[in-house]
Amino acid sequence: MSLYRLQDPIPMLSAPVLLAAFDGWIDAAGAATACANHVAEEGRVVASFDVDSLNDYRARRPVLDVVDGVLARIQWPDISLRHIRVGDRDILVLVGPEPDYKWKQLGDDIVELARRLGIVEWISLGAIPAAVPHTRPVPVLATASTGASLRDGEQQGPGGILRVPA
Repeated sequence: MSLYRLQDPIPMLSAPVLLAAFDGWIDAAGAATACANHVAEEGRVVASFDVDSLNDYRARRPVLDVVDGVLARIQWPDISLRHIRVGDRDILVLVGPEPDYKWKQLGDDIVELARRLGIVEWISLGAIPAAVPHTRPVPVLATASTGASLRDGEQQGPGGILRVPA
């Protein structure tokens, strides 16, 4: 059984790009997810994921808004795929909490969904801590599946072989 559910109707997409960010290990100060949420702010949900199967609520609880002692709102974590159009480009933004469970199935389901929606390019956002004072520019490192995807002048990195937890 799939971990995602498509919303109807699926928009007609033209060479869509997928932009993905998960909070957790590689989201220092929430920068990657904040960026993804900003991009997708006006987007329509195209797919939602079964977070109950993916998250440990003992470690990541829903957020409660209490106003003057009264529970006003509960916000459950969610992983969603939202569609926006920028100019003539379709962008699908996948954002949410890093899963605690079923990583392999989630990965397989995201790949299947990307194929189903005709994704032609995938961009993952992340943020790693760096000792950079506020008076200096923050380095932006780029990695890609092919060298052709990197722009001239981008700081590629890290150089050599880097092995990190996936």
